[in-house]
Amino acid sequence: MSATITEDMIKTGTPANSTIKPPGFEGGGPDSAGHARGHLLGSQLGGSGDDSRNLVTLYQNPTNHPVMSGFERQVRKAVQNGETVVYKSTPIYKNNNLLPSGITLSAQGSGGFNLNVTVINKK
Repeated sequence: MSATITEDMIKTGTPANSTIKPPGFEGGGPDSAGHARGHLLGSQLGGSGDDSRNLVTLYQNPTNHPVMSGFERQVRKAVQNGETVVYKSTPIYKNNNLLPSGITLSAQGSGGFNLNVTVINKK
């Protein structure tokens, strides 16, 4: 996923649609697999939770929150401080595994903001 994030996009995204089951999703909650429908473009950055192409299966804790949401918050703050940010989110799949082993995030802002990190998808 690749997007240019501008201030008018911030907080316009939607929560993950509970009817969408990304590949490998076995359920969320404490008595289940602990999966989340993770946004490739986070909702706080304008990402849709109604577009199945924007959702992958992540572990809710700690991968989706607090780790992914923390990096997305850094990007949001850069945009709210006046930067336009080119953002890329790339899931990493190994062999035939339906769950990504991680997600690489890359963000370059017009005012110097820079983020390059790989988030490992694990419990």
